[in-house]
Amino acid sequence: MNGAGLRGELSIEVEGEALTLWPDGAVHWIATETLWLSDLHLGKAAHFRLHGVPIGSEPTLETLHRLREGIKQLKPRRVLLLGDLFHSDINREWEPFAGLCGEFSELEWVLVRGNHDLIPEVLLRESGIRQVDRLDEGAFTFTHDPADLAGGFGYHVCGHVHPGIRLRGGGRQALRLRCFHFGQQQAVMPAYGAFTGMHAIEPARTDRVFAMTGEAVIEV
Repeated sequence: MNGAGLRGELSIEVEGEALTLWPDGAVHWIATETLWLSDLHLGKAAHFRLHGVPIGSEPTLETLHRLREGIKQLKPRRVLLLGDLFHSDINREWEPFAGLCGEFSELEWVLVRGNHDLIPEVLLRESGIRQVDRLDEGAFTFTHDPADLAGGFGYHVCGHVHPGIRLRGGGRQALRLRCFHFGQQQAVMPAYGAFTGMHAIEPARTDRVFAMTGEAVIEV
């Protein structure tokens, strides 16, 4: 059964599992009390500053604020990060994230390695984060890249491409929104980070696409 919640979230069922899609780009896998997130790209602003682009730390702080509030509200047992947690080489924007991990040290933190993840193992261990290349659990297989889809997988959940959808209205009006993209064998998560781009998708007719308006999740 599908339905919008009072706070803008949307409940769906995938492979017999109940999931809740949240307007900030998170998914709550209810049976295992797991929060799925992808592509936070923390540290990207500091990386740009290093190369002369004057961007403040607000995107990282905004992303972490949303994550903190989501954890407080949903009270998950585990946070599963589907790659590109940190944008590039480590910089001081790692410190507030490490502080967040310490604040919720009772949680299990798992990072599925992404192509941007160059975080030293010692920092991951200090923050209580376990890093893997792939995770198989129940009906699902988790990796970072949609291209990892191959035989022997469960229903594939990934990120990497930062999916978005174009919505067109009358008078040549157009809007691009981040989205969750569910196909027959694969779900692609939206980027959770505040400072990320968006790639417009062309879904198949059998796909399901759920756009994030900022306050709600709607099927389009």
